[in-house]
Amino acid sequence: MHTDGPSRPRIASVLEGPVSGFPAVRHEGWLEHFPWLVQGTTTRRAEDGTTDFDLRLFGDAPPPDGVHGRWEALRSWSGCRSVVHARQVHGAVVLQHDGPAPGLHIPTDCDGHATDTEGVLLAVSIADCVPVSVVDPERRSVALLHAGWRGTAEGILERGLGDVADGGRLERLFVHLGPSICGRCYEVGAEVFEALDLPRPPGPTPIDLRAVLADRAIALGIDPGRLSISEWCTRCEPGTFFSHRGGDGGRQVAFLGVRS
Repeated sequence: MHTDGPSRPRIASVLEGPVSGFPAVRHEGWLEHFPWLVQGTTTRRAEDGTTDFDLRLFGDAPPPDGVHGRWEALRSWSGCRSVVHARQVHGAVVLQHDGPAPGLHIPTDCDGHATDTEGVLLAVSIADCVPVSVVDPERRSVALLHAGWRGTAEGILERGLGDVADGGRLERLFVHLGPSICGRCYEVGAEVFEALDLPRPPGPTPIDLRAVLADRAIALGIDPGRLSISEWCTRCEPGTFFSHRGGDGGRQVAFLGVRS
């Protein structure tokens, strides 16, 4: 359990389990409670255990060989007819998707996606930043957010929660902070603390971005009992995940959608 600070409520700590037949891990508790949900994070190794399952589409270098086939494998395995992704710019724009045509869709630049349409798989790429999964079980609407420190400072969490709640009560939402770099591995400059409205340390200091996001979610009205934090660290587990801090150029993706 995460109890960083005397005033923080106890929040469920989750070690996502492997998916049978596909290189990914998922929140088993969510699978049990929301059988209509497709959720998880791809892992570094393909099924053969030797080749990288790199899903990077953007960046300074060209996309890796076979990347479009890997995206199609994700779409096919999920059972969804379409997948939406975007070039991520560490901002707070969240796009609503109401039913794109089959295949992979790349809309305008953004760092979050939301839908209440069955068969649409939302995807964000990660390699240390936090994938934030949001579920409204009453409306069966979902959002998936890419939250680095810049996006967090810009308000990506607040925007995504508001879009899913759609004027309703935030306490009915479920939120999961997925695999990302942990507080022990993520040292940042004092300007990052300042941007996140935290006390400014005298110099470079480790920060737990998932704890920052958890505090923000609770302050907004999320029920701590419906909030969970992954135990996976992308930097601590180089054989399982890509890590930007670890020098990797590859990317895994977090995915979330409502089954057809």
